[in-house]
Amino acid sequence: MSTILDLSNDLAGAVAHASDGLVAVHGGRCETASGIAWNEHHVVTAAHALERESDLEVTVGDERIAATLVGADPSSDLAVLRVGRDLTPVPRADAATPRVGELALALSRGARGLRARLGVVARVGGAFRLGPGVEVERYVESDIAPAPGLAGSALVNAEGALIGVNATGVVRGVLVALPGSAVARVVEAITTHGHVRRAKLGVALERVELPQAVAARRGARRGLIVLGVAPGGPAERAGVVLGDVILAVGGKAVERVDELAGALDESTIGVELAVDVLRAGAEQALSVRPEAR
Repeated sequence: MSTILDLSNDLAGAVAHASDGLVAVHGGRCETASGIAWNEHHVVTAAHALERESDLEVTVGDERIAATLVGADPSSDLAVLRVGRDLTPVPRADAATPRVGELALALSRGARGLRARLGVVARVGGAFRLGPGVEVERYVESDIAPAPGLAGSALVNAEGALIGVNATGVVRGVLVALPGSAVARVVEAITTHGHVRRAKLGVALERVELPQAVAARRGARRGLIVLGVAPGGPAERAGVVLGDVILAVGGKAVERVDELAGALDESTIGVELAVDVLRAGAEQALSVRPEAR
């Protein structure tokens, strides 16, 4: 019995350890949404939960204070709010990958206060992209069922340290926690630029089948045919013309438009990128310098 009580006390202690960093966000689609104090002056919450950009407030402990929307990123469904008083950030877990089977708590704060849900780390996935411009090195899936108010809440370990920010729209019917490192990049981009910056080539594209010989040589079945080139854009300056088929960007094959969009993140803005194209049956290497969208 003492072991069970010790575990119960430890979990309650983990909740208490993280609780000061959990806030309620007012001004969304429902009465409240959950948010996480990311640093001393910024709160991270779910972008889709915000219905308006002004008249936002957050409840910190028993105090309700005004908040300002700094920016939002639809790809990651994260929004950043700024408040005019010091916050207590949720402590972060170390960078080590969580282990499948570890206990985890989903912590949210709503109109009726703090709420905790207990589960385990059910799966740790590899790298993936949340749409263009947001690369996530891994995702952590818990066995906690998605529920209203959990988007933008915290997934913490048995010590009350933040594993990640819960998202309900990454995998249907599954609660996925975006790791702190990925969230930190989104927060940095939003607080610096107001949004997550992405790069563009200035082309309109459609996927096409490659000639058999080219496909065998390149190890890819498809490429992206150029249907339009923006006047004065990066692609035009690099010599891309209508009818070119883009085979690879930065040394990586691109067979879908979303693969190209994913390759054009903030790090490629203003950087020379090698672009391999197929023109009139012959392969050519061009150099393109993407611009910010």
